[in-house]
Amino acid sequence: MVGIYFSGTGNTRYAVERFVSAVGGGECFSLEHSGVADELAKHDTVVFGFPVYYSNLPKIAKAFIAENKNAFAGKKVFIIATKGLFNALGVGYAARLFKDCGAQLIGSMQLIMPDNIRDLLIMEIIFTKNYRKVIAKAERKIAKSAEAFKSGKPLKSGLNPLNYLLGFFLRSLWFYPRTDEYITAPKIARDKCNGCGKCTELCPMRNITVADGKAVSGGKCTACYRCFSHCPTKALTILGRRVYGQYVFDNTL
Repeated sequence: MVGIYFSGTGNTRYAVERFVSAVGGGECFSLEHSGVADELAKHDTVVFGFPVYYSNLPKIAKAFIAENKNAFAGKKVFIIATKGLFNALGVGYAARLFKDCGAQLIGSMQLIMPDNIRDLLIMEIIFTKNYRKVIAKAERKIAKSAEAFKSGKPLKSGLNPLNYLLGFFLRSLWFYPRTDEYITAPKIARDKCNGCGKCTELCPMRNITVADGKAVSGGKCTACYRCFSHCPTKALTILGRRVYGQYVFDNTL
């Protein structure tokens, strides 16, 4: 078994590593890791984790599945989807992508984790600041799911008809296209940017550069919120126009 994940601010990495360890599995790798394709080829069972963005997979995760279609053929896949507010079609969408690759979906788990999308007012209104309770509840769910997995009866969550109905509804809302493809982001407040370059280091798409002492965004953002959440001057936004708060998993413990 191998764990493969995409994680913007640490939630999904933690969930996949915790689950794989609980079931007695092997190592876990970010899909950004240079040797991840080789690791994928070595194992018959894959725990694949991603954060759900407005009922959708991050574009970078969808691209990884498509680029490694042949490698996923014949594999057994267990999906872990972390979510804050919207979940709906995320797991179902991933399940169809893996089916198209010739992989077998053996189970799935959805976990509520602290939401890192903090540049939209709706997120700030509903966002819980009690990180420890949210994470503790997720840990209990991981343990339960791991026991079910080890007993040969892995859970399958996020695949019921209600999820599909909600997912198709959410497709019609304004924010869905902003996560269905790469977007032109982040937005950068030049008066706040100090040109430190942290965002360029962290961007998984190499979408941000620094020119004339200021960060400059391109057109291939996967909306992971990594740059947003680490910006020391709060100069970056992705979907909204104001920084209501920042979040990184390691900072919650």
